[in-house]
Amino acid sequence: MRDRVAGVIVAGGLSRRFGSDKASATLRGRPLLQWMRDALAPAVDELVIVTAAGQTLPPMHPAIPVTVVEDREPERGPLAGLAAGFAVATAPVCFAASCDAPLLRTAVVERILDALAGHEAVVPEVGGFPQPLAGAYRREPALAAAEIALAGGVNKVIDAFAGLDALALGEDRLARVDPDLRSFRNANTPGDLAELAALLDAPSPGTPSTPRRKRQKARGKSRRRH
Repeated sequence: MRDRVAGVIVAGGLSRRFGSDKASATLRGRPLLQWMRDALAPAVDELVIVTAAGQTLPPMHPAIPVTVVEDREPERGPLAGLAAGFAVATAPVCFAASCDAPLLRTAVVERILDALAGHEAVVPEVGGFPQPLAGAYRREPALAAAEIALAGGVNKVIDAFAGLDALALGEDRLARVDPDLRSFRNANTPGDLAELAALLDAPSPGTPSTPRRKRQKARGKSRRRH
């Protein structure tokens, strides 16, 4: 049986390239934060949202417990946000996410969590780069590593977690539940957000001719294998 999981969404970034608050930016009429909440909710037991000081979140309709915590060091990047979120989460496992990946699929979250097993972390690797803000972490060792790194002046998430027993989850395993890996596309700029909107009109490879019932059955078998 899988351990309880907290979804930790870092929503308080400085958004310099985007030009406005990403959490409140909309895609198809829904705030990006709502997209992230909807993707995580079926796979987690609690939700933690990390905001900037004074940030106003858009209205949402969560059906799971939500804790909101302020990131007191926004200039330190996502690592400080993760530390703030991990510190208040009650579940032993945390799934880390940013608020600007609205096409994240629940099946991808579940695949990453299933791979955690005896590891301290699972970090997807897409396009040759680690994706620590779409990763699963054992809360206690990850929080300890983040706090030590921040105290030592380290700001990069991947550097902070370098000492963890981490599994790099390759594209081959992720593509089985997200063929074009759209879960890892971020809206760093308004142009990126427009591209994500266009992707919504373009079905993922392999999905149009596969009946919904069969797709669900196949995903269930895939999760059991891994």
